[in-house]
Amino acid sequence: MNSSATARARRGPRTRLLALAALAATGAAVAYVASPATLSDSFPAPTVHGDPAAWIADSERRVAAATPIVPGTEKRVLWLDPDTRARTTYAVVYLHGFSATRQEVAPFGELLAGALGANLFETRLSGHGLLENPLAGVRAEDWLEDAAEALAIGAALGDHIVLTGTSTGATLALALSGHESFEAVSAVLLLSPNFAPADGRAEFLTWPGGRLLAEMLVGETRSWTPWNELQGRYWATSYPTAATVEMMRLVKYVRSRLPLEIDAPILAFYSPSDTVVDVDRLRAGLARIRAPRLQSIEIQESGDPSNHVLAGDILAPGNSHIILEHTVRFLRESGL
Repeated sequence: MNSSATARARRGPRTRLLALAALAATGAAVAYVASPATLSDSFPAPTVHGDPAAWIADSERRVAAATPIVPGTEKRVLWLDPDTRARTTYAVVYLHGFSATRQEVAPFGELLAGALGANLFETRLSGHGLLENPLAGVRAEDWLEDAAEALAIGAALGDHIVLTGTSTGATLALALSGHESFEAVSAVLLLSPNFAPADGRAEFLTWPGGRLLAEMLVGETRSWTPWNELQGRYWATSYPTAATVEMMRLVKYVRSRLPLEIDAPILAFYSPSDTVVDVDRLRAGLARIRAPRLQSIEIQESGDPSNHVLAGDILAPGNSHIILEHTVRFLRESGL
């Protein structure tokens, strides 16, 4: 074999390896910029075994063994009668918003449960309330399953569920409206439901290349400044930009299902001055929901500088009882 033939023989395997590497890199790039898959709620409802509080505590211990949970953000069951742990006629289930935790409107959930004589379950959505790497690797599908779990817990706590959600938690409540776990829901309370973020640029996050463009403009990590110390403690103020893609996947999934038919009365609260969600899209979204009764109430000032969180001691301390009064009246007038 002459020298040129020998060189070609030596280059052959290396050339093939380089070609394979280039093909793999191209495939990875295509996968990275491709449009995210459409969400589906075609998964089974979880089954809660035994004491729901013990069942939840066990699952949270498994999470905490891998990643510490911020104290006060764990999933929790609050019994109307802690001694008997008796099932109640109504159970309140709370779904918090994107980057937040159950503390965002606390103690509103407790106040509502107390007023209804109900047990309460407040969830912690996947990736939230973590001391390390919050929202890393989380997917919108995880939140759908969390919400289905929350409804399963609620069904174990009471005969009729009053499902409450704030912002993207409200979006999540609507996303599950066609799921089998939603059958026990007797009323829905939406606080500042997220049908679209106020920043219109969020729409491109689910386009092909949207995540890449977002990371080019914002960086791989999104960070923001909390309004006070407690918001800084109980919200994730720095998290992967990729997590916002998952939030928008959920938002667009709900919008794709409009008009929605929901067989439960719905009460929605929002502020016309909300700077976090698009208020026009919010109103338009609510207008395309059909329910036995649907009422929306404008809250002019919440105390939250963003006019987004409408109740709770951290951002809207003067509003919890106002929201509570409207809610209890609505539920009573709706026959609950």
